[in-house]
Amino acid sequence: MIECNHVYKQYKNGTNALYDLNISVEQGEFVYIIGPTGSGKSTLIKLLDGEETPTKGDVNVVGINVGKLRPRQVPLYRRNIGVVFQDFRLLRAKTVFENVAYALEVINMKKKPIRKRVSEVLDLVGLKSKEGSFPNQLSGGQQQRVAIARAIANRPKVLIADEPTGNLDPEKSDEIMDLLEKINTRYGTTILMVTHDLTLVNKHRKRTIVLENGHIVADLAEGGYVRHDQ
Repeated sequence: MIECNHVYKQYKNGTNALYDLNISVEQGEFVYIIGPTGSGKSTLIKLLDGEETPTKGDVNVVGINVGKLRPRQVPLYRRNIGVVFQDFRLLRAKTVFENVAYALEVINMKKKPIRKRVSEVLDLVGLKSKEGSFPNQLSGGQQQRVAIARAIANRPKVLIADEPTGNLDPEKSDEIMDLLEKINTRYGTTILMVTHDLTLVNKHRKRTIVLENGHIVADLAEGGYVRHDQ
């Protein structure tokens, strides 16, 4: 499902972000990526979603060698993955329904299937009653639920969650984790979650990959608390 084989990434300014990274994630796994600032977490996300290409090595997602894609092929590839960000990135002038529908409009889905699918995912995230609301009328937790609904609307095989609880209090963070676990279980969606929240990592134990200075320093099948500098 996700394979990183001997991946190196050096930016044009000379910064070495990743060194000989080897990761294998099976379909249906839920994996945390943790590590201090500057450890390479963000670079890994950019390699997986096609924003960056590896300097050396291969990044394969759903059978596609992402680093070999031409720029015009990247949007088509991204239909296979959903991405959720810390800052929600909702379209402020669009309603909840329109925000989720937009992800399907850009792939030219017809209006009737869009209405059906948007209703399904809003029901899944518990926001069916808010479909006519605008983002500024929602709490942070609700906005993140909309962002998750948008990310899974196209039934992606892989969901990348980049600090999805970073702007939320512990109670809302737990709710988002419950939702991600439900998506993982119900749809078999492979989830890769980058987080700084070690309390969350310890409470909702899953496989945990630890990055430091561009290297994998631990890959813990059972997860749990891992001490590292923030």
